[in-house]
Formats: sequence, C-alpha cells, structure tokens
Amino acid sequence: MLKLLHHLLILTRTLLLGEEDTEWTPSSCLQTSTSLEELATCLDTFTVPHDYYTPFTYDLAQPAGSQREGWKVAVQTLLDVDGNCSISRVPLSLQGLYTIEPFRDHCILYEASSQCGTYLKGWGFVVVPSRRSGISRNVHISAPHPGFDLGTVEQAASVYQTTGSRSLLVAGRRRTAFLEHSDCIPRTSTKQNYYKTDPAHNDEEPFFDASIAIHDWQNQHHGCPSTTCAFLQFHGKGTSTCSTDTIFLSSGLGNSSASKAWYLDPTDRPVKRLQQTLRTSFPSSSVSLPSDSSCPLTATKNVVGRYLNGIHMRSVCTMGATSERATGVFVHAEQAWVARDKRQYAAWARAVVAAFDAVCEEGMGVDLRTGLCAPRSLLAGHLETDGRSEGVMGRLVWNPWYLSVCYFMMF
Repeated sequence: MLKLLHHLLILTRTLLLGEEDTEWTPSSCLQTSTSLEELATCLDTFTVPHDYYTPFTYDLAQPAGSQREGWKVAVQTLLDVDGNCSISRVPLSLQGLYTIEPFRDHCILYEASSQCGTYLKGWGFVVVPSRRSGISRNVHISAPHPGFDLGTVEQAASVYQTTGSRSLLVAGRRRTAFLEHSDCIPRTSTKQNYYKTDPAHNDEEPFFDASIAIHDWQNQHHGCPSTTCAFLQFHGKGTSTCSTDTIFLSSGLGNSSASKAWYLDPTDRPVKRLQQTLRTSFPSSSVSLPSDSSCPLTATKNVVGRYLNGIHMRSVCTMGATSERATGVFVHAEQAWVARDKRQYAAWARAVVAAFDAVCEEGMGVDLRTGLCAPRSLLAGHLETDGRSEGVMGRLVWNPWYLSVCYFMMF
C-alpha cells in the first residue's frame, strides 16, 4: 500500500508539471520551490520509501570506496561556505550523485540523482545559510526519520530558518526502507525494531557520517559551548506512547537515579533551558524530562547521541552514554502531533531562540525584537549591547508577538 501511494505521488508531481514526459528530479525542487519549507517538502518526496531495498540494492546504495569519506568532506565544505556557494564543489567520488547549489539565502548539499521518483542513494540533504552573517546561533537541527515521524522534516526546516541556526540535516531514507534488523543496535524485545535504514540506530547509515562531520567541524570552530550550541533532533511519537507528555526531551541518558540526578543538578544544560522556554511557548502542554516523566523514549540507543555524548565512534553500537561523561550537547525531542503541527512552528522557534544565546559575525548585532543577528547599522535602538569576543552574545530578551509576526512574513 505504501509503495502504491509513493508511485501515485510521483504521478501527481509529473502531472503538475503539465508535461507527462518531463522527468521530475530533486533539482526540479530547487527550481520550483518558493521557500525553504517548500523545498524540504519537495525533496522529501524522493525519500527512499518503506520496504524498498533488498540486501543487494541496499549494498548498492551504500557509500563505496572513498565515497563515505567524500560525503563527510562535502558536508564540511558546505559548512565552510561564506558567499561562495555557487563555486563550491563536492569531492570527485560524489560527482554525478551529489551537488552543492544555492537556494535563496541558503546553500544546499543534496542528491541530484534519482530513479523513478526515488533517490538513487538516499544519503539525505544538508542546508546552511549562504553567508555566515546569516547565522545567529550554533544550533544544528536534524530530522532523522522522514516519512515516518510525519511533519518533522518541514518542522526542522522552519525552525532552522527562523532561529538563524547553523545547519539543517535531513535523512534520505525512511527508517523502514530496508526491513533487515540493524547489526549495530540489536533488538531486545519483539516490540523494538531497529532496521538497517534507521539512522538513529545504525552507524553505517550516511546520516551518522554527516552528523559526525558536523560535530567535528563545530569542534574545530570554537567548540560547542552550552549557552550557544547544541544538536537538536526532531522526532515524533504516537498518541498512545507517553500519552501524558506533549513534548519529551532527553539528552541520551535514561531513567536511572544517576541519569535523573544529571538532569536535576545545578549545571546549566541546553536540554534544561529548552524545557523551560518550551513551557513558556506551550503553556497548556506537558514538556518533560526523564527526571519528571517515566517515558522510556530517552534515546539511550541513539548512535548519534552516544557519539555526541563522548562515546568513541567505534563503540557507539555497544556502549551507552553515562552521566559522568555526557556532554549535554545532544537534545532529543519526542513530540505528539500537536507539537509538530505547522501552527506550532513559531512557538518552537521562540523557544529555541530564547534558549540559546546568539553569536553574531563582526559588524552584526542581536536584534532584541527577534533574537536574530542583523547589521548594526540597521538596528538603531534595538541592539543587544552585551558583547563578547566572538560576537554579540547575550541571553535573549524576546518579544513573542514580534517574532510570530516575523515568522509569518517569511512564508
């Protein structure tokens, strides 16, 4: 049934072009989309669908030879972009498959190759602002489960843009695209199904390599201070799972006493700040941490989370994060549908902006009305004056009404 729906979607796209013999490709998305959110939606239609791969075709789609390293290099090349997107190139091993192109005020690393409306490889896409002056905070946002955690792709794209975050990463395969169990995180019960194409539970998925590349790049560029930086993963949960929690946040630590103490200690951590700002944005909803909810969706087996919490890359399949070494830069957000509905994008953006200090380039300052960096010459009396060595950084004093208006004007 899912395959039938996928092919019907392809047919609909073709008919909308007005020419039945015109091939719709990922490149077409860049030509026709009028906003980043629309682009993300369009690219998501090429996501490798449910039960698509056989063992043979999955192996063909995986990075071969120098491609895995080339994929990491391409991601870091994208992160280095500053007004030179149009001349940036992917490594030779990726040419003909992936490309880097400008889109409005952004620069996109995406797969240009497709077959019958589906990505040929399915490694995902990455977006960054086309100029560093367009970055307001070192927050890296991702959506690992397109086609499964519905709405998270568009949500991630919207929050990335409206918060001035540094990067957006979206996986290119549905987590059930290959129904063979992951060798990395074996299931411990019949209710747990971690498949090979689930990038949160398989270190062989290109999403994991891209996440490592982004993390390593950030560490090489002033690190990831708690007040200004985090890696935020958007997920969606069913209505019957943790039904009392509208949004359940975690940092990859479980429900043990030591883990709960980590969430409750006086140390300032991204996940704790985000909980508080989300409670302001969602006053009638429950926003919980493992310290105040028994929800089991704590991301303890998330391989990206394990790596970000200090577990060596070679050990992410076998070793979980501990409260003693957890860095706190990983923020895992499980959400009921109401929290990832399009009408809540602005609320999420307000919370992220309020939770993380802005870091502006030279000549830029924080606009107190939006929490975003803007040229100082345009800010007049709306400039944050608490400057620091790397730019203007200060806990945001934000105006929810103004930010909501700005959000709707952008789309």
